[in-house]
Amino acid sequence: MSQRLLLVEDSPTQLITLRTMLESSGYTILSSRSASEGLVRAYNEIPDLIISDVVMAGINGYQLCRLVKSDPELSTTPVILLTKLDGSVDRFWGMKSGADRFIPKEPGYPSLLKAVRELLDTLQSEPKLRLVGEPSLAPTTQEINARLNQLLERLLFEATIVDEVRKLSEETLDLHILADKLFQLLSSILDYEACAIIANEGLHSSVYTDCAKHVSESALITYVGTLSIQLGLPPLKTKASKQPYYPSNSITQPIDVQGGRLGLLVVVPPSNAAYQPGDQKVVRIICDQLSFVLRLIRLHHKRSQESNITS
Repeated sequence: MSQRLLLVEDSPTQLITLRTMLESSGYTILSSRSASEGLVRAYNEIPDLIISDVVMAGINGYQLCRLVKSDPELSTTPVILLTKLDGSVDRFWGMKSGADRFIPKEPGYPSLLKAVRELLDTLQSEPKLRLVGEPSLAPTTQEINARLNQLLERLLFEATIVDEVRKLSEETLDLHILADKLFQLLSSILDYEACAIIANEGLHSSVYTDCAKHVSESALITYVGTLSIQLGLPPLKTKASKQPYYPSNSITQPIDVQGGRLGLLVVVPPSNAAYQPGDQKVVRIICDQLSFVLRLIRLHHKRSQESNITS
């Protein structure tokens, strides 16, 4: 049985050319003239690979790829984005959308054929369990557009968080002030009963906390101090308490850069509550950006020390 490729191309001429070329190479081709129609076919027929043009009316190729890669039913399906554009910015967005390959259109499409063979060979050597859903349960075009809107809203939300954390380093390089601003930002996104940021300062670690009235700050420091040592940070310079505090369902997220651990962020949900995967992703995004901020603060302090020595 020949492998089935879904070809999404809004140009009739390009569609015929690509279909003829791929069929002559032995593949069975499913075709669609729009991304919305292509996604419906993908859910109904589960192709082995998807090839999509980038520039299309309505949902474009980047957005189609994002939707495929964010859906559990389709996420393992390889996606090749095909375009006349060949700039580094276009390749960047192609990879950011989750595309397995980003290939420029060219006479004869030798690069496309090579990529198709490579990706399908990988699928055969690393087989994955794939469930074919009920056609009647496949999303409609309207539902696909709604999913796209939700995806774009989530991406905008995540980009806003990234921007807000980055702004912190533009406003101050004082770690105490930065921690207060971080708590303000985080509390506007998540409900928590306690939060702590630990910063690696070399021989010891500093800790900054924000907690509800019923939570003992010293007990929280004891708790996060134990976590920080377990995760490879120097001991806290703040004296701990023997008062017990063992919260459940807390998020403990390291703040790392290549070759080192700069700190730790611990967020404790309200009592009898648990964070959802989306909440955990928010904390990961914040920590990814905090790695740049803490590194900048560390470099600033190092330069200040070197300036004081030479002056």
